[in-house]
Amino acid sequence: MDKQNTTRINRAASPGLSFLFSLIPGGGHMYLGMMRRGTELMAIFFASIFIVTVALGLSEIGVPLFIITFFYSLFDAQHINKAIKRGEIVQDQNIFFKKDYGLNGYHYGLIAIVLGLMFLFNRLERLLSDLMPYGLYYIIQRSFTPLIIIGLGLYLLLKSSKDSKSQKLDQNSSKIED
Repeated sequence: MDKQNTTRINRAASPGLSFLFSLIPGGGHMYLGMMRRGTELMAIFFASIFIVTVALGLSEIGVPLFIITFFYSLFDAQHINKAIKRGEIVQDQNIFFKKDYGLNGYHYGLIAIVLGLMFLFNRLERLLSDLMPYGLYYIIQRSFTPLIIIGLGLYLLLKSSKDSKSQKLDQNSSKIED
């Protein structure tokens, strides 16, 4: 067990204050002493509001994301508070940004390129709308994000199938050597 992740837990936390702080996603976790989890939830919540919804204009992704994040944070903080009150050991660990996902610089680079393309397309909106007929521009505008998400999903599927094939080959070669 990681002692660093359990030492700052607020064992005297008030359930009422925990609920009030939980109305801001991540706030309840921070009140309970779970700074890592609270910061992550708060960042995801405000990023979904400002970056996804306002800057990119993708409310069809941003609104559900911040609603889910809000309610997850609210209920998770209450469950953690109850676990602390029961005397259970609670660890402050990341929810989404875990090291065991196997993400590296290449994956973060892909994410940065996709976000950059989305921002660029958003910034060039006026120019593109003047250069092409409105109907075509509207179709491209509404299709750009779903196509990027589909492309990213296909890439991940292909990558995972290649990884599983290479693992099977490694297992077969080790059986042959034995």
